[in-house]
Amino acid sequence: MSIYESDPRLAPDSEFEGGSLSHFVVGNRGRMLDSRRTPVSIVAVRVDVGFVTIQIEAFEDAGAQWDIPFEEVGHYQFELGSERAGASDVERFRLAVEQFDRRLEIPCDMTDRQVARATVDEEQHQADEWLGAHSSFFAAGGTAPPPEDRTGDPRLFEDLRTYMAQRGLGEMEEAFARQFVSNPYAGEIVKGHRIVLAWMGVVPYEGTIVRDPATFEGSWDEAHRRSHIEARLGFVRAMFGRLGQPRLLLYRGMSTSGPIRSARNHTFVSATFSRLVAHSHFDGAGPGASRMLVSLQVPVERVLMTYLETAAMNEQFKEAEAVLLFEPGHAQPSS
Repeated sequence: MSIYESDPRLAPDSEFEGGSLSHFVVGNRGRMLDSRRTPVSIVAVRVDVGFVTIQIEAFEDAGAQWDIPFEEVGHYQFELGSERAGASDVERFRLAVEQFDRRLEIPCDMTDRQVARATVDEEQHQADEWLGAHSSFFAAGGTAPPPEDRTGDPRLFEDLRTYMAQRGLGEMEEAFARQFVSNPYAGEIVKGHRIVLAWMGVVPYEGTIVRDPATFEGSWDEAHRRSHIEARLGFVRAMFGRLGQPRLLLYRGMSTSGPIRSARNHTFVSATFSRLVAHSHFDGAGPGASRMLVSLQVPVERVLMTYLETAAMNEQFKEAEAVLLFEPGHAQPSS
């Protein structure tokens, strides 16, 4: 049984047409080509950065707005008879794709990696001291809730909020977590962290170039992003250290109409503490699908964030999620 919302009166694909650049007209309605055909509408078209802003119109994330690269329009379909952009606008959209859909790869430097490891070790020590002195969760003898409850502890949410706010990282923490939960591939909030992790020597970056100049401006510059990553890793390691869990049992389930391929490097790997969630993904496609269910023991050194301490992971989605750092050459709880 799926843990996710769906529409039992789903309209057939025959009532829609494949997405193209000409569909980029504000007000057009369509849907994703996911298994539940999530309905969307276009609310803005940003030619300067090659993003179309869509609004999710149903299910858990209803009302969320995502900035989607122009070139991903093929992942959507639109209602028959939708309004079409003029030829001159379509040409502008095409030129934006040509400008921004360009590959960027940033390898890791091992010297940078060693520096990052030492810094995160210091962050873990600092976070552990803070938790010992200020945590309401651990002061009450807190223990991790059962994974199948799929709900973290509000006292840990507040511990993390307070800790990050005291570090001057509260706004970044909230924005990053909310974006990751909604869609880590929309816009460039998460992409910026992916690039900084490569500069830190932690995970190579494999993706596309930065589109929006604001991605690394002001409070989102490299230094602030680096501080957030280091503080987050340190807090999570200290938290699980106090919980007596140096390794975590995690799951990943998937189903696809095509072949199952090796894990690609998207910097972050989403897994779950819950077998029920993994099985929901395993059963997500129709008859004849390829399916995979993986369980792994993962060291906490790979964990950036989890539902236990992250309030945003306990709101519209109840996935008991853990976000891991990708490790080239290692087994991933992912496809």
